[in-house]
Amino acid sequence: MARITGDGAVETGVVKLKDVALRAGCSVATASRVLNGHPTVGPAEKERVLAAAAQLGYVPNNSARALRSQSTSLVGVVIPTLDHAIYAKMVGGLQERLARSGKAVIISTSDYDLERERMQAKLLVGRGVESIVLVGLEHHPETLEYLRRAGVSQVFTYTCELGDGDAAVGFDNRLAGASVARFLLERGHTRFGMIAGVTRGNDRATQRRDGFIATLTEAGIQRQDIIVVEAPYRIENGRAAMQSLMQTHPRPTTVFCGSDILAVGAIKYCHSAGIAVPEDVSVVGFDNLEVAELVTPELTTVDVPAREMGEAAADALLRLGEKKGSFIVTELPTRLIVRGSTGPAAARR
Repeated sequence: MARITGDGAVETGVVKLKDVALRAGCSVATASRVLNGHPTVGPAEKERVLAAAAQLGYVPNNSARALRSQSTSLVGVVIPTLDHAIYAKMVGGLQERLARSGKAVIISTSDYDLERERMQAKLLVGRGVESIVLVGLEHHPETLEYLRRAGVSQVFTYTCELGDGDAAVGFDNRLAGASVARFLLERGHTRFGMIAGVTRGNDRATQRRDGFIATLTEAGIQRQDIIVVEAPYRIENGRAAMQSLMQTHPRPTTVFCGSDILAVGAIKYCHSAGIAVPEDVSVVGFDNLEVAELVTPELTTVDVPAREMGEAAADALLRLGEKKGSFIVTELPTRLIVRGSTGPAAARR
């Protein structure tokens, strides 16, 4: 059993709600209200209770366990954002497939912040989820350790690397980046730009960048002829990053964007600056969102099987529930959709 010592330390063992209350300096009832999301608790008390629960590694074992015992079990999902349709498609496929097996889904967002993802995962465990779907391979180490202690299985999506998870369902981001590089090399481009997503805490953005650069350098392109900038996934950031790339000398003849959102911003800048796409610069996106066909010219992009990924993640969850101790890896293909935003390099024309 856990016990708080005189200096505030906790002896190892099962951490109970009263231990959290003692560490936070509040009543057990207050601690319970905070951990169950009750709105009447003040922000200062709420912060103390959540901090105490995190420090002690508290795992709810009453109402949460009761929820798990119901016929309709809960699955938690933490995605970076709901602003872009790509994650909504994945969650849609997951939710539809799980509903057939009597499972409900609770969705949280992290805004690409691993610390926020950690807190969201703990809150989901408090809600009684029996498994959690996360995006990518890279997570706060405390997140995965906490989930393991709580007996909650983890399925990683958007990656086919298992890491410390129980299942991985997705695609090879390095190969996807490499496929774009090969496509542009075949069209005679020799000066390249890339607007990558922010790579810190984002293994998908890192691997797409690395696969793109490695393939170009292996083909003989000098590293100084590949200019990479990073930007958060917003249209205005893609516009600003493209402006920066187009002010270099000599400027790139093609730009690979780590998402369609960034690519739309890049094309918008070109229109405003009198830079013709693809005559002066070719632009490639990633994700194949609906906006890719709405921009002018229509966007060449990498199609990501988002809905299929959600369905495969649901299948993995169901299989994990049947076979304890098993590990599952499912790799899905991506494909390059060629549209009007790309063409041959100016010299070849």
